Amino acid sequence: MIANWLRIQPILMIVVLLNFSARAQTAGGGTSQAQAAPEVVERGGYVIHQSVEIGYRVSDQTGSEQMYNSLVDLRTGPRFLEQSLSMQSQAHDGLLFDNLFINSFGWGGDPNNGLRARVDKNQWYDFRANFRRDQTDFDYDLLANPLNPSTSSPSIPVTSSPHAFATRRRMSDFDLTLLPQSKIDFRLGYSRNNVTGPSYSSVHEGTDALLYQAWNTTLNSYRFGADVKLLPRTVISYDQFLDYYKGDTTWRLAPFAQALLPGTPGTVELGLPIDTANNTPCAIVPPATSLIDSTGTLTNTACNAYFNYNRSNRIRTSTPTERVSLHSSYFQRLELSASYAYSSGDMNAPLDELFNGLIQRSSIRQETVTGPGQATRISNVADFSATVHLSEHFRLVDTVRFWSYRIPEQFSSTETDWTCTDTTTCSLLTPLSATTQSVTNSADQLSFNQSWKTNQADLVWDASKHFGGRIGFRYGDKVFHQLEFTTGDENRIVVHEYTPLLAFWARPTTSLRFNFDWEHTSSDNAIVRIGPRKADRYRIQGNYTPKPWAVLGASVNLWEASNGNSLIDYRGHNRNYGLTANLTPRERFGFDFAYNYNDTMQSAFICFNDSDTTLPVVANAGSCTTNGYNDTKNPLLTDGLYTSGTHYGMASVMFKPETRVTAQVGYSITSTDGQTPEFNSLQPLGSLQYNYHQPLANIAIDIGHNLTAKGGWNYYQYGEGSFVGPTSPRYFHANNATFSLRWAF
Repeated sequence: MIANWLRIQPILMIVVLLNFSARAQTAGGGTSQAQAAPEVVERGGYVIHQSVEIGYRVSDQTGSEQMYNSLVDLRTGPRFLEQSLSMQSQAHDGLLFDNLFINSFGWGGDPNNGLRARVDKNQWYDFRANFRRDQTDFDYDLLANPLNPSTSSPSIPVTSSPHAFATRRRMSDFDLTLLPQSKIDFRLGYSRNNVTGPSYSSVHEGTDALLYQAWNTTLNSYRFGADVKLLPRTVISYDQFLDYYKGDTTWRLAPFAQALLPGTPGTVELGLPIDTANNTPCAIVPPATSLIDSTGTLTNTACNAYFNYNRSNRIRTSTPTERVSLHSSYFQRLELSASYAYSSGDMNAPLDELFNGLIQRSSIRQETVTGPGQATRISNVADFSATVHLSEHFRLVDTVRFWSYRIPEQFSSTETDWTCTDTTTCSLLTPLSATTQSVTNSADQLSFNQSWKTNQADLVWDASKHFGGRIGFRYGDKVFHQLEFTTGDENRIVVHEYTPLLAFWARPTTSLRFNFDWEHTSSDNAIVRIGPRKADRYRIQGNYTPKPWAVLGASVNLWEASNGNSLIDYRGHNRNYGLTANLTPRERFGFDFAYNYNDTMQSAFICFNDSDTTLPVVANAGSCTTNGYNDTKNPLLTDGLYTSGTHYGMASVMFKPETRVTAQVGYSITSTDGQTPEFNSLQPLGSLQYNYHQPLANIAIDIGHNLTAKGGWNYYQYGEGSFVGPTSPRYFHANNATFSLRWAF
């Protein structure tokens, strides 16, 4: 808490000083304090508005703290909830600035907080700054969980996600425009994006080990540019971007499933998956009945395990980019827009990896991998658009886009293995002096290249203010090219796309508007198995305002895709339907409603290997071998059908029982029901079937003297529809109450 306060203290000091500065300009004068403050305060040639809201939140949570932090993450404590300050010079004659706007929120412990500032002087400059901090405490315990069975001996469940993270992202943006209204203006900017914090990952060396991942990445971006406006209605722009990325994340072995070794000090780690019935990480050797005995000692020393693991891969990337663009409507019936950007990025990523333990299948006791990795990314991005006004009601729009990049890379590695000299007696007790050291040098040199070109032509018909439409066609091709320089192997895939387009809009009355868009894409190839060869998209949107106080809306967004290859038979869709209503028949009463349904489906033939015939997917599986699939390690065939249907509903009522009292009650729910093939009897459906309830209530009372007392209540309840699985329950419910005082004028 103290560290957080020290980090935000400089920003808060700036805000407080600006607040006092504005208040000082409003002080004085002969106005009686007993009189109500005016809604608009004018001092020193500025119209000033200001607000500050401070409060206290109380949080009471029951159930899974991991899920509460993943979804809500609001804690008990004082809060600086909101602040705003605006100073506007009506005559544009301020000494240092004409307009000043500052807004901030979330200080004092909330997971998301930020500050936005803008200050400008007419004809001279426009400066904007943003800061945002996002706190993420994610621990969904089914993610990357091996689901250790209770029948294992010992039984060690994994109760947290092996890929949990608790990171803090701090983002800053600063932009300055000089002479914004002149024939030539200049732009300068800087952005910083830093992510730090503890997190976890895993690695496979004989078995999967839990790793502590000290996340630390930073991106610094510098930019400058100029706009030239010498011709009427024409702007030529030049921009230079300089991006510098640092990846300083490191990995080391984290404690999990530790055991003592017989006759030696210290411990060894058996890894995340513990399933002794399936010899993971190794078998129990009789007469022992457990892999770890009652004294905590390992009973089978010829076991996949870890003494130590660490890895560093400090990445440094520099990416300069240049861009030239043109926007012009100089000619009466012609509008032009074009841009071209060139970028060449260099990356260095030296690898240093150490494993010490035992990899049973290869009798390796220790392994190191070191070597420099280098890559270059060269990209070209261009687009050109021309609009020709054929007549009063017809326009022809042609847009050409080109995007390509190539990434040549090389990695020269040195792998050193310490292999047991006598593989029949190899164990965790084998000293390194009883191993044979071997060194393998390898060099990889390859390039991954991709290009994408499209040309879309549309004929637009602006029939009248009540009706319009367009018809068009888009052609595109994608080229994926992978080249292995050392062997000369090459993989090249070309995809051609053909897409007719149709759209129209109608506005029969001023209160009713309707839009429809359709496109159908046909491709002659696919990059991956679930790459569609055919895809259709439909978009429908309607808005209706029968009364000034009633706004109704509806939308439909449909995407259908398929790939009819007999060995794939991919089918998929994403269908979204939405309704909204905003009703405010009286100043003292308002009603909001929203509903959204999202239906997702994906299906394709898959080959797999499983011997558990109690599972329906195994008992009813076909044969990949007899159906023409070249996958001998996965002989079973099934339809990998995944479905997910998500309902979201929200309703809230605002009412004012008294002039000075405003109250709101509301409720929202997210309900998901989905299915996927069950390949593991211990695998719950988890987030494919859940309900998330969020009712709320709040009240605001105007107590005079520009003060408003506010109180709010939020309830959160998350529960899943399937069984928990061999991990911790994910259900939780929580009550949050926030009490605050807001001062504003």
